[in-house]
Amino acid sequence: MRKSKAWWAGVVLGGAAVACVPILLVELSLNGYVERNARAKLESQARSALGLAEIRLESAMATLVDLSSVVGGCDQRSLEIMRRATSASTPIKEIAVLDESGLTTCTNFGDGGEPRAVSRELPLADRRFEVSLIRFRDRNDRALRLRLDRKNAKPLGALIPADFLVPDTIDDDFQNGRSLRLVLDNSEIVAARPIGDEGLSIDHTRTLGVHLKSDRFPIAVVVERTRATLTEEYRDLMTVGRVGSTLITILIFAFVSLYFRRNRSDPLVQFREAIENGEIVPFFQPTIDISSGRIVGAEVLARWRRPDGTMVSPANFIPLAERSGLIYPMTRALMKRACVEVGAAHVNRPQINIAFNLYAGHFANDSIIEELKAIFTNSQISLSQIVLEVTEREPLPDLDLARNIIERLQKLGIRVAIDDVGTGHGGLSYLMKLGVDTIKIDKLFIDAINTERHSQTIIETLLELARTMNMEVIAEGVESFDQVEYLRRKGVHQAQGYVFAPPLPAASYIALIEAMYAAKVAPAEQTATAA
Repeated sequence: MRKSKAWWAGVVLGGAAVACVPILLVELSLNGYVERNARAKLESQARSALGLAEIRLESAMATLVDLSSVVGGCDQRSLEIMRRATSASTPIKEIAVLDESGLTTCTNFGDGGEPRAVSRELPLADRRFEVSLIRFRDRNDRALRLRLDRKNAKPLGALIPADFLVPDTIDDDFQNGRSLRLVLDNSEIVAARPIGDEGLSIDHTRTLGVHLKSDRFPIAVVVERTRATLTEEYRDLMTVGRVGSTLITILIFAFVSLYFRRNRSDPLVQFREAIENGEIVPFFQPTIDISSGRIVGAEVLARWRRPDGTMVSPANFIPLAERSGLIYPMTRALMKRACVEVGAAHVNRPQINIAFNLYAGHFANDSIIEELKAIFTNSQISLSQIVLEVTEREPLPDLDLARNIIERLQKLGIRVAIDDVGTGHGGLSYLMKLGVDTIKIDKLFIDAINTERHSQTIIETLLELARTMNMEVIAEGVESFDQVEYLRRKGVHQAQGYVFAPPLPAASYIALIEAMYAAKVAPAEQTATAA
């Protein structure tokens, strides 16, 4: 009898243990999801903040280099030059002539400035420059000072207020256990959000954080939030998950059955069949020369047209395509269909290019080269008319391999562009390492031209980089004539957006080309209205 009781006790305990497995798995999965999601948001904030700081420092470096040959000392002429440079530079609030020990001799204000404490100077990759943290003795403000050493002349210094080096974010975004800090390699805190947190210590055992270091400067961004705030933010999700886990044991067999059964309602199955049945069709977003108003190309965008004529939003299938790997057959299908639908409109117009978006996985090996040759070598669209846009949504797996592939594509006459510059994983490293022909400024910055003071600085910095690196620039998401005029003044020649034309089906795109090239050159505004 005692043996029988022990056996039943074992069965009960075993059953209880098995019943706990789904609950434990769900708990682990939810915790993992919450942490991954929170970390991704922190990484995005850190990347954005670091990019802003790098752009500010690069701009200040360029200003000091320009001044190095025209500022001699503290004479009246040099002081006036420094004043004009300070007024023209967004991040710089003071330019100074320094002595060899780093003390201020004179500034653009004329005197030696207010008392300040200077931290140890840290060298940059460009050994002419050093950076240090400045603390003003009679107030709590902080700033970074760039020092440029000159041959046969005293060093120059540029003072950048700390608040100019971090996003101009409402403090409420960094409250309740959230913080952002810009730090030097010597662990000095330059700036913090919320304002005033520069000197506060953080218990890292109770926080989730991301540390992102600059490749060019001795700075890093640390973004953190307490784990307690995660629990509060995702409380509803965790509650639903825990309640749902109690039903997993009952539903497990149904889920397994559904998993192995090719259900016609499965979105993945539907999308795969849509590609095979030719339901994924190309739409063409014109690229306009804003000086002449002529079409100079078009970006091919995927659209899903069902047999009944209804359209499926790209937001509903592009992420699915990327996650499942169906992005590759979809891209090949778009290229082949574009050759058939608009090849005749391009065959006698070599000046009009056609652009296709590539995914990071396209650069995992060189098979894309042979695919392009097979599709376009004998088509009415020549390889020299092809532009490939490298998206930043996912990081390239191997930058050296990607550069090699890009060089081989360029030898075929194909041009390569970086899409959505400034918003993805690549940033400035893509511009410097990949050797691309074109950069496309993201709609995010174009939208904020007249509303966000940093956007114009970022755009102008990107344009200067493009000019320096001999790259073309295309502005995306242009939706107003004020934006067109601003871009034209800044020397941008090409743009896309609804102010010119939305993405068009092939017939409408061809009609627009025929009408535009049959008429005389019209101003960009008139062309946009006609489109």
